[in-house]
Amino acid sequence: MPKLLLYPAFPDQETLFNQIFRVIWHFAPMATRIDQVIIPWAGGGTISVDMDAALQDAGTVLSKDFDAYIATLAKSYLGKFQIVGPGVEDLVGDDLAGILVWNTSQAPTVRFAQELGRKYESQVVLVDPTRRQQETLESIRFAYTLWTPGELNDLVAESYSAFCGVLERWRGKKISAFGNGLSLGRVVREKIDPGPTLRAVCNSTIGDSAALEFLSPNLLFCGDPVQHCGVSLYAGEFRRGLADAMKDPDRILLTQLGYVPYFRLTTAPECHDRIIGIGNDRRATFNLNLAEEFLTAATANIFTMLVLPVACSLSHEIDIYGCDGMPFTAATKPWSHSDEDDYMSKMSVTHRVHSGFWKRNYEEEYWSYCRDMADLLSLAESSGRKVQVKTPSFVPALAQRFRA
Repeated sequence: MPKLLLYPAFPDQETLFNQIFRVIWHFAPMATRIDQVIIPWAGGGTISVDMDAALQDAGTVLSKDFDAYIATLAKSYLGKFQIVGPGVEDLVGDDLAGILVWNTSQAPTVRFAQELGRKYESQVVLVDPTRRQQETLESIRFAYTLWTPGELNDLVAESYSAFCGVLERWRGKKISAFGNGLSLGRVVREKIDPGPTLRAVCNSTIGDSAALEFLSPNLLFCGDPVQHCGVSLYAGEFRRGLADAMKDPDRILLTQLGYVPYFRLTTAPECHDRIIGIGNDRRATFNLNLAEEFLTAATANIFTMLVLPVACSLSHEIDIYGCDGMPFTAATKPWSHSDEDDYMSKMSVTHRVHSGFWKRNYEEEYWSYCRDMADLLSLAESSGRKVQVKTPSFVPALAQRFRA
């Protein structure tokens, strides 16, 4: 059975438990595949924590910034966390699947981990939440190496089969796709009726009860590693809102393929066959026919990566609301949202839990989004789709198609 090594040695119990609960969540769908998690300790003397006792009562040591649900998963790791001295070279043994480097501040630490990885032929994964922007995504990607190819194929096949059911049910219907920019709030407040169309919402709108009640969406989209599939209190609240939204049996969730088992953990079993995961890869052009190839182009935005490729696969008439963007002079900060004050107050916890994620070039991200949107809409229209934008936008490709 595979082993994992957390490296380097831990200096204190707070840092130790911070990383342990990240492991518990990131590897939850693979917990039965893990034989041992080796934890080197350098905090002085012998650590006094009884790991199994701590896992039995995980809620008392779990950070208040973390999703409380993670504590309920801790018992599946009983007997698996082994604390050792700081010198791990001769303690690892065989079947070391991966070395999770939780502190990358010192280059010699990373180099030693890489040498150890070569020695044991194991993967080295940099998961420092203070310095690695994609710490969550890299952890989840590595977790899937513990699954067999057959299990991965089954995951894809289940989602593709469910997507074909969506096509059979709704193909050819007009779609209204809603972003969660500031103008979405006006649509909801003023009850601007999109008419007899399919409705698609994304991200934080899934937890917005007023928007869900008015729009009554059929399709829900999410795909952010930190805000939707991360360990934070905010991500946990998002997943609870998602579970509530999915109680409607007519709703479908579409997300990134790798997140499907995590959302199944936190939703009722009767929802599971309505959670569809779509893979993505780096490619030169967008794929707007997912029936023929069940992959999208990897982008950094939910609309260009999932919402519009799915909408174009279903329909030839697409109305877009709530994709406001921002002036280019303001593109040095995160997006604004329809429930801005409430959203940002909740989001602050993710800045503490995933500080490395927010060390980003927002200006480049926004330019990239605008280019992607222009390319995608041009391709959609050249292949016979009609796209209209119903709320004002700073995004050039959307502003050109604005029809009030």
